[in-house]
Amino acid sequence: MIKRIISGAVLIGLIIGMFFIRQLNVMYFSLFIGIMAIAGTLEFMLASKKLSIAQSILTGLLPVFIFEGYIFADSLGVSFARLFAYVGAGYVFLQLAVLVLDYKHSKLDGFAFSLVCAVYPTVLLLPMTYINDFEYNSLVALIMCFVVPPCADTFAYWVGISVKGKKLCPEISPKKTISGAIGGLIGGIVGAIALYFIAKASGILTYDLAMPGWLLFGLIGLFGALLCETGDLVESIIKRQLGIKDMGKLIPGHGGILDRIDGIIYTVPFIYLIFTLI
Repeated sequence: MIKRIISGAVLIGLIIGMFFIRQLNVMYFSLFIGIMAIAGTLEFMLASKKLSIAQSILTGLLPVFIFEGYIFADSLGVSFARLFAYVGAGYVFLQLAVLVLDYKHSKLDGFAFSLVCAVYPTVLLLPMTYINDFEYNSLVALIMCFVVPPCADTFAYWVGISVKGKKLCPEISPKKTISGAIGGLIGGIVGAIALYFIAKASGILTYDLAMPGWLLFGLIGLFGALLCETGDLVESIIKRQLGIKDMGKLIPGHGGILDRIDGIIYTVPFIYLIFTLI
C-alpha cells in the first residue's frame, strides 16, 4: 500500500508539473500525450506476445509518426487530417506486406492485433491533443480529462468496499460491485461540478449557454464516469483474455501505464466532443 501511495503521488506530481510546463508552450503537453500513447502501445504489444519482431517495430513506430505528425503538420505544409490518412494507409499496407516478407514469423492474428494496438490507446488519446490546441477552455477541458476518471475510480473503490453488495460483472472483474459503479458515477459528477466552480472562480472558463454551467459539468461528469467505468471493464476483459493481471510494471503498485489511463482514454473523446460544442 505504501508503494502504491508513493507511486500515485509521484504520478500526480508529474501530471501537475506538465500543466505548469504547458504554460511555456502547449506543444510540450502534446509531447507528453504522445509519450503516454507510445508507452501504452509498447506495453500492450509486450503483454500480448502476438506480434513478430517486424510487426512490433511497425506497431511501436505508429504512435511516434502520428503524434509527431500532429505537432509538425503545419511546418510540413500539409493538413494533419491528410497526413493522418497517409500514415494510416501506409501502416496497413506495410503490415500486410510484412505478412508476405516475413511469412515464417508474422501471422494473420498478429496483423489483426497490430490494428487493435493502433487504435488502443493511440487513436483514443489523439483527441486530447486537439483539446490542448483549443482557443478557449483548453485548460479546463484538459483538467477535466484528469479529474473525472480518478474521481470516478476513487468513489467507486470506497463505496464498493464500504457498501459491497451484488457484483457488477463477476466473470470480467470479480471485485467490481453495482454499488461501486454507482459510487463512481457520483464521483464523476462531484469532481466535474467542483472543477466548474473552481474554474469559474479563477476566470479560466468561457461559457455562454442557456443551461446552467454546474448542470452541464455535472452531466459531463456523469457520462464521463460511465465511459471511464466502461474503459476499465474493457481493459479487464483484455487482460483476462491475455491471461495477465497487469498490463505492465512501469508504475510500482499500480501496474502499467494502461492500467492507469484505461478510463481516461475512453473519457477523452467524449470531453473533446462536448467542449467542441460549447
